[in-house]
Amino acid sequence: MPDHTDNSPITFPANGDQLIRDYRNLAYSIAYTYRYHHVPLEDLQQESLIGLWEAYTHFDLSRNVKFSTYAVYWIKKYVLAAISKEHGQSLNAMELNEDVLKAIEQPAMDTVMSSQEELDLPHCIPQTERQILNLCYQNRYTIKEIAAQLSLTNEKVKQLRAKALRRIKVLQIRKMD
Repeated sequence: MPDHTDNSPITFPANGDQLIRDYRNLAYSIAYTYRYHHVPLEDLQQESLIGLWEAYTHFDLSRNVKFSTYAVYWIKKYVLAAISKEHGQSLNAMELNEDVLKAIEQPAMDTVMSSQEELDLPHCIPQTERQILNLCYQNRYTIKEIAAQLSLTNEKVKQLRAKALRRIKVLQIRKMD
């Protein structure tokens, strides 16, 4: 690699082609170290090349620093930003709240549901989760009341409710795509 050593002058890629040819493996190796962060490796590699290019455009020869050392910072910056962006858009990071239920087809607000009617939930929602959502949102039971009725712990009811809401959110996202 054309990096500076104590006995040789600092070298710097003359153009983008040389940059890619000389430092692609560095960029890819950094991307590869982040391969288990739920972002496709190809995306990480692309981001690492963008970071490499940014390093090339910002590099200052007068600082007497190895280009590869400088490039590592920019490559990691872009790879980590891509991971952060992906996680920010993932379902785990989405704020799940009761507004999700607004998208479910429900009777108009001016009509009153009888206690026998159920919410119109997607068929993929398991029966226990369906019961929890109905008891919580249609019958307005508290978590404690639902837990007692279904012989579950309060925490289990909360977990199942959150899981059902995530399922609904996924369905909404898929409908939008």
